[in-house]
Amino acid sequence: MTNLPHDLDGQSVTVMGLGSFGGGLGVVQFLRTHGARVTVSDLRTAEQLAGTLRRLSRSRLSGTGHLNLHLGEHRESDFLAADMIVANPAVRPGHPLLERARRRGICITSEMSLFWSRCRGRIAAVTGTNGKSTTTSLLHHLLQADGHPEGRRAWLGGNIGTSLLPDVDLIEPDDWVVLELSSFQLAALDEQQASPEVAVVTNFAPNHLDWHGTLDAYRHAKQTILRWQRPEDVAVLNRGQGVNTWRTPARTLFFREQDLHRTWQVEANPALQGAHQRQNVAAAVTAARSMGVSDTSIAQRLQTFVGLPHRLQLLGTIDGRQWYEDSASTTPESTLAALARFEDPVVLLVGGADKGADLAELADGIVARARGAVLMGDVAETLQQLIAARLTEQGDVAAGQRMSLSVATSLPDAVTQAVAQSGPGDVVLFSPGCASYGWFANYIQRAEEFARLVSSRAV
Repeated sequence: MTNLPHDLDGQSVTVMGLGSFGGGLGVVQFLRTHGARVTVSDLRTAEQLAGTLRRLSRSRLSGTGHLNLHLGEHRESDFLAADMIVANPAVRPGHPLLERARRRGICITSEMSLFWSRCRGRIAAVTGTNGKSTTTSLLHHLLQADGHPEGRRAWLGGNIGTSLLPDVDLIEPDDWVVLELSSFQLAALDEQQASPEVAVVTNFAPNHLDWHGTLDAYRHAKQTILRWQRPEDVAVLNRGQGVNTWRTPARTLFFREQDLHRTWQVEANPALQGAHQRQNVAAAVTAARSMGVSDTSIAQRLQTFVGLPHRLQLLGTIDGRQWYEDSASTTPESTLAALARFEDPVVLLVGGADKGADLAELADGIVARARGAVLMGDVAETLQQLIAARLTEQGDVAAGQRMSLSVATSLPDAVTQAVAQSGPGDVVLFSPGCASYGWFANYIQRAEEFARLVSSRAV
C-alpha cells in the first residue's frame, strides 16, 4: 500500500507527462499551491503542448512552488533525485525510469491517488469499457436535483477530463464526488487499496490490451473499483455485459435497461435515445437511488440532461447527406452501438490506432449495417481483410456490389472518399471505434478536425 506524504512544502516532485486533458495541469497547480518544487518532464515539445502550457500560465492556482519545464525528453536526474514522482496514467507499467526510481525507494503516485488520499467527500465512481463518461456525467446531473438529501454539493471529475485535485481542500465531508475512472487510474489506485463508497460498472469488453498486456490484467485493473470496498458500500453492476459475476464485499445492485420506469420518459430526451444510452441511464439511475435521490427528482432531471460532446452529434445536412460526429467512440462496441441507431443507409468512417482489440465483431457489424466504409489508421488493413472475408463467406455477390470499401491516408482523404461513396439521403458517420493517437493527439482534436472538414463543405 502506497504511503503518500501529506506535507509537500519544499518537496522535489517530478510530474511525468503533462497531458492534454487537465490531469497533469491539475497536479502542477496543486503541488505549487502546496509549496512543492515541481519539475514537469514530457517527451512532447513546447509546441506540441502549447495549449496546456497556455492554461498553466494563466492558472488561478499558480502558487509559490518552483517550476521547471523539461520538455522534449526525459532526464534521468529528474527521476532519481526526486522526493516523489507523479506519473501520468498513460505511462505504461514497468517504464525503466520509474523502475529505477522505485528501486531507490522514491514514492511513485498518480494524480488520482493524490486526490483520493486527500478527499474528505463521499466518492461515487464509474468505470467500464463503454458508456462510463455519459453514465458519470448523468449521475452527477441527477445528484444536483432539487431536494437532494441535506442539499449536498456534487463534484464531477476524473477521466472525464476535469481534475478536482486543485479543489480538493474545498470538498466537504457531506459532498458527493462523482468520478469517471479509467483502467489506468484504477491500476494506480489498486496499490493504494482504494475503492469508492458507490461503485458503478457499466460493462466489460477487451480494450487497452496494448497497455495492460493481457485481458486478465485489464480485467484485474477494472475490478479495483470493487476490490477494496466495505460491506456498507454499494456496487452497481450491469446484469449482463461480462460483469455480473464480479465479486465485491459491498451490497450489490444490478441494473438493466428493462428496469427503467416508463414514467421517466427517457426516449423524450434526444441525448438519451438508443439501447446503449438506456443502459447508461439504468446504471446512473440505480446508483442515484442508492444515494438517496427520489424518483420524482430523477424524472425531472432526466429531461434536462444535454449529453456530452463528441457522442453521435449531428453536425448538419450537406448535399442531402446527414453528417454525424462520434469521435468519442474509441472501442468497437461504441461504433456498433452508433451503427444500430440508424435506419437510413450509412457510410462509416472507422479506424485508428491499434489497441489490441478483436475487430471481428466490428467487421461483422459493418457488413451487416453499412452501405460503405472508409477505413483509417493502423487497423485499416486488418479491418479490410476481415470485411472482405465476411463478404466471401456469405457468398453474396449482390452484397459485395452494394458495399463500397476504401482505405484513407488522412482524415481529409477519408471525408473525400465518404462523399464519393454516399449520396442524398445517406448518413455519413464518423465513429472510429479506435484510439486517436497516430493521426491525432486525442479524440477531441480529431473531432474538431472532422467538424472543420464538414463545415468547409457547406461553404
